[in-house]
Amino acid sequence: MLIDAHVHTFPDDLAARALKKLADKTAPQITPVADGTVSGLLEEMRREQVDYAVVCPIATKPSQFEGILQEALAIRDGMRGADAARHLIPFASIHPDDEARFAHLTQTAESGIRGVKLHPYYQTCVLDTPNMLEYFRCCCDLGLVVQCHCGFDIGFPFDPLCGPERVAHVMREIPNLHFVAAHLGGWRQWGGAIEQLLGKDIYLDTAVLEPHFGDAEPLRLLREHPADKLLFATDWPWLGFAGGVRFVRSAGLPPETERAILGGNAATLLGITSPASW
Repeated sequence: MLIDAHVHTFPDDLAARALKKLADKTAPQITPVADGTVSGLLEEMRREQVDYAVVCPIATKPSQFEGILQEALAIRDGMRGADAARHLIPFASIHPDDEARFAHLTQTAESGIRGVKLHPYYQTCVLDTPNMLEYFRCCCDLGLVVQCHCGFDIGFPFDPLCGPERVAHVMREIPNLHFVAAHLGGWRQWGGAIEQLLGKDIYLDTAVLEPHFGDAEPLRLLREHPADKLLFATDWPWLGFAGGVRFVRSAGLPPETERAILGGNAATLLGITSPASW
């Protein structure tokens, strides 16, 4: 089973404009490899035989909650097509400044959506403030998975709001939280991830982009972090599935460990019992 725990999509009528705006911030270091649409995602998933992908929207303002939740439910319930319903696992996103954030987290959980996406740079929050710890306690109590950008973001030239030391603080305060620290615990802060997160009871996703495939620190995290706490991820459309698999396999791990990272661990976390059939 192959499960990508971290992808992004955009509405068809906005995808080209949204990707151009993002790419203008990240080029030339990072450029998208796909068009960012649901149809483009499903086409590549079919080609590469990816069983499931977790779609991670980002609410950049509180008012976007309802639209994001309704789109997640539309994907899940087949309104975006049978393939989307069969292969995509949509998350919600609740902005930390949403005055109704706890009610909206509860609404998300009660709707059956399995988790929420956070991106502290695009949502202007610091990961381990008292307000955010309350947010995470609510997620924990509701059984929601939190998928969170961690480390630097190439589009924002200021201090990390969500570095590994902040992630470690969150997990000390709320040890039962199902927290997925994207980009192996901290994009371009992998030394800090080794110091703060390596060996701890926390999920790391493998969304490391191609320029860093050969870097020693991400490979060390991939090889030495607990095998049951690593989740395959690409951050699609910024990396294709074949590239993401190649990175995991470059670590030279035992076959059973590779299988766990590429799908088994995410299946356990998300309650998936069987591969989706193309």
